[in-house]
Amino acid sequence: MQNYQINKKRINHHPKRGLAERIVLTSMALSAAAVVTSLFVYFRPFTTTDVWIAAKNLYSYVDEQITDIQERRRERLKKKEEQLAAAKRAELMEKQEELSPPSETVPYIDRSANMGEADSINAEPVFIPQEDAVFIFMLDTALGPMLYYSQGDTRWKDYLYGGLDPMSSYGCGPVCVAMIINSFSSSRVTPIDMADWSAANGNYARHSGSYHSLIPDSLTAFGLNVESVADRSVENAENLLRTGHILVALMGKGSLTDNGHFIIIANLNDRGNVYIADPANYENCTKEWDLQLLMDELKGSYDSGAPLWAVSVPETDAAEPE
Repeated sequence: MQNYQINKKRINHHPKRGLAERIVLTSMALSAAAVVTSLFVYFRPFTTTDVWIAAKNLYSYVDEQITDIQERRRERLKKKEEQLAAAKRAELMEKQEELSPPSETVPYIDRSANMGEADSINAEPVFIPQEDAVFIFMLDTALGPMLYYSQGDTRWKDYLYGGLDPMSSYGCGPVCVAMIINSFSSSRVTPIDMADWSAANGNYARHSGSYHSLIPDSLTAFGLNVESVADRSVENAENLLRTGHILVALMGKGSLTDNGHFIIIANLNDRGNVYIADPANYENCTKEWDLQLLMDELKGSYDSGAPLWAVSVPETDAAEPE
């Protein structure tokens, strides 16, 4: 019995730790406590709200950095696009100078007494078969001589209206207003200038040409008087042409198509017929047109003053566009 008790006492006995071991353990405990205390003091108070605020601030910072990077990228792309556009314009203008005749005398379009047909006026351009065609002709109008521009002119027929659409197919709006502004305002512009102006001022319609607002917006901006013609009778149109107006007309092919095409009704002749400036078809400018026929073929659109506008020169000097 005595031996059993002695063995049991020896089994349950835990030897005392040495001084060195106690010092090490104490140091580790103090170090851990110091780290915990430091973390607590640094992040204190550490609540759910603080986590949300910290996350929100981090998100805002990252978002600002991303936005800044994107903005710099957009600026670089815009600058590159502007440089490409400027280079393209310089190339076209250089080509224009090379192809322009040296003579300062611009011939007038030879007109005949042949009558035109409304079916010839559509949105499909018809150009004379000449790869390097440059159109430099004058037209008699109710406002005076007007320099004719064609969509098929080699100087700008391949220029991309709005950066997407070739002027030869979609540029009737800019070409029409360029004729009028160049001839009757104090500004000298080309169809390329007006295509760029249209795109910059929200009048370019992607893959559709121009919004109807191009006519009043651009002509007004360049100091000309523009009024929508609500009375589209032949008598009223004749009166406008006799009293110092030209008419910008939005033509359509009737109820079977939605195609639209801008032309200028330029002048009234002694036979009661009219001459037009058609930017897509030079031949149409050489014929006489029945005014009633043109009024009947106006497109059935009535936004922005469409389909007929009267343009006149103000008594004071035309203002420069802003």
